[in-house]
Amino acid sequence: MRLRSELRSRWRAWLGLAVLIGLAGGATAEAAAGARRTETAYPRFVQAQNGYQLVVRGFPEGINAERSIARIAAMPEVAQWARIDAVGVLAVLPSGRLVPLQELAVSTDLMGRAGFRLNRFKVISGRIANPRAPGEAVIDFGTADREDLRVGSVVRFVGAAADGTPRRFGAARIVGVVASPGQFPAVGASSSFGRIYLTPAFVRSNGIRPSPENAWLLIRLRHGPADFAAFLRHLDAAGLGGVDIPYVQQTQTAATQRSIRVESQALWVLAAFLALAALAILGQALARQTYLDSAELATLGALGLSRGQLAWLGVMRAGVIGVAAACLVAPVAVLLSPLTPVGLARLAEPNPGFAVDATTLIVGTISVLLLTIAASVIPALTAARTAAARAGSSGSSRERPSALTAALSRSWRSPAAAAGIRMAFQPGRGPTAVPVRSAVFGATLSVATLAASLVFASSFGHLLGTPRLSGFTWDAYVAVDSQHAKAAAALRADPKIAGYARGGFSSVRIGDLKLTAVVLGGPGPAKHVITDGAAPAAGNEVALGAATMRAAHTAIGQSVNLVLDQAGRHPQPKPVNMRVTGTAIVPPNPFQTTGLGEGAALAVPGLARIDPGAARQLPFLVRFAPGVSRDAGLAAIFNDLRGFPSAFIVAAERPANVASLASLAGVPVALSVLLALIGAGTLAHTLASSIRRRRHDLAILKSLGFLRRQVRHAVGWQATMIAATALLIGLPIGIAGGRWAWRLYAAQLGVLPEPAVPLTAILIAVPAALALANLIAAAPARAAARTRPATVLRTE
Repeated sequence: MRLRSELRSRWRAWLGLAVLIGLAGGATAEAAAGARRTETAYPRFVQAQNGYQLVVRGFPEGINAERSIARIAAMPEVAQWARIDAVGVLAVLPSGRLVPLQELAVSTDLMGRAGFRLNRFKVISGRIANPRAPGEAVIDFGTADREDLRVGSVVRFVGAAADGTPRRFGAARIVGVVASPGQFPAVGASSSFGRIYLTPAFVRSNGIRPSPENAWLLIRLRHGPADFAAFLRHLDAAGLGGVDIPYVQQTQTAATQRSIRVESQALWVLAAFLALAALAILGQALARQTYLDSAELATLGALGLSRGQLAWLGVMRAGVIGVAAACLVAPVAVLLSPLTPVGLARLAEPNPGFAVDATTLIVGTISVLLLTIAASVIPALTAARTAAARAGSSGSSRERPSALTAALSRSWRSPAAAAGIRMAFQPGRGPTAVPVRSAVFGATLSVATLAASLVFASSFGHLLGTPRLSGFTWDAYVAVDSQHAKAAAALRADPKIAGYARGGFSSVRIGDLKLTAVVLGGPGPAKHVITDGAAPAAGNEVALGAATMRAAHTAIGQSVNLVLDQAGRHPQPKPVNMRVTGTAIVPPNPFQTTGLGEGAALAVPGLARIDPGAARQLPFLVRFAPGVSRDAGLAAIFNDLRGFPSAFIVAAERPANVASLASLAGVPVALSVLLALIGAGTLAHTLASSIRRRRHDLAILKSLGFLRRQVRHAVGWQATMIAATALLIGLPIGIAGGRWAWRLYAAQLGVLPEPAVPLTAILIAVPAALALANLIAAAPARAAARTRPATVLRTE
């Protein structure tokens, strides 16, 4: 009976709290469901697009490539195959930059199978090119993003004729941006390589004759990986054992999954952080609501309700709120589901849009109901236990305000300001008591979590815009086969080049542990990125990645035996003893994948000890002059080395695990917005509850002469002081917490943990929060101003 009575009179406050809990629960459930959806997106994409299972290329000398392709396609294990013909041309981008083949591979693989039946394209934007249209092409999404190409961009092509003279080919307009299995970057790999897909009509109209020796075969086996061993045996039996198999889909999927796992882990962290923040903030609101609803427990106890019945009444109130909140979890999660997956998984997701993860929704709904009830059990028991003490109190004892409240009240001459400050910090006693401490604590917690989210988001952006944090202290990797002195002179003379260092990558081993070593040396601007200890300088020094140091069971100051990893070399290289000087951030090798925190860093003298020949022919790691863009710098290098045969030029790109996080940059911002909404909702609930509980005090103020305007100002001052206190305490705690969280997350990513505090955003947030608090207080202030003293004082 009592519960029904309270439901009729207090349903608005209960509904408001239920909406906040349902919103937080639904957002948390969707973050968890999105993490699960993100984890499985790429394998489902490979299956939906009928992805290849292995790639065959590179036919040994003396073997007829065309005949070999036919023999491979006819093998009994081959269920489907598609041929790709690579064309050796250069691309002239709309910006005018000439891009060499090594950076922008061009293939004529719209041949009727590749991209249509096997390894099908998924159109991200635009449409598929018409195979009969010589002026149309499609481009993979990674290259489109990196080179700022989009639907409608026109790319021209140049190449070499049979006699070696330059030859101009036609132009092609990009009509679609596509994704297909095998294009997604793998963790630890540079994302510098891409592909433009031309049409057979382009090949015919330009007189291009693809060479079978450069053909790639995409193959799908009848029984999947189970047929791989039999396929290799048939290759050997056909005399094709020397054919290269550079890509196996299982291996590539596992590497891509490691990249996508970073995104799913970010969503799991988001779900956990949101759940903890909502539990802490809304748990305070639930406790406050339980306290406010307990004003009449002493009277109910005098009428005969036992302490257990009083406690059960509080639990049942929470149950009503929990049921209403639980009903909102599934609709909110489903409505938010189009926001996930995120990152690379969003491009791979075969079925974007609304999704229902029944397991997550059921667990989320039950959790919201149980946690809502659990958060109210202790406050309900406490309220029931103190009901008798309240009943014995006359309520006439005078409350002694704190010294701080009294000092703040005297700081303003305005009676409205003094009243509002006391309402913010002075709980009162008896029937008009308000749990102001929990209100201030909840607001402070909201500000702290919001500040932590802003710091995390700012650090996210700082990482994406600062290649140095991923280990890159250069802008371009330049290799020439010969004439190193002439190439160095050309680079030094270019005003668009700030400098260069000699360095590169080498494959080494520590015992059975295979590593990629980055080599840097000389006075150039490119330096090793060290997180702990010192960079290697001498020939007997090495720095290791954090994961490599753990795997090798070593530490700074100890020694390891480093050996050149060169399979098949005779005699085998001898191990070289080196002292570990520090922990390094090793950037990805453009030619292979490396794991997070893996690798080694060497000085040039160190490489000379293990591989003297490579040390004499190190590439150039070039830094552009200040103000020179990436396109302008690469174009300058290409012009400087135009006369050098086989010059290899590739831009320093973010590692795939960092590049895949670019689309996650908005997640911390979205979290900040959601936390701000929860904080604003709890403040509105606090003010509304406070006005209802203190209507007796407001009636007295109006009887003493307060005008409606002064009552509104008093409520505004109450909201302002709660918000100001929350900002004063919560901002430093949130900034410190955000910095700590980012350092922990960056260590997992294998990048330099350098948090960034958005001082401008925080300075703007302070007046914005105060203005928002007063805006939220407007409705409760109007309700307070309409208080009728005679009616309230007569009934109470």
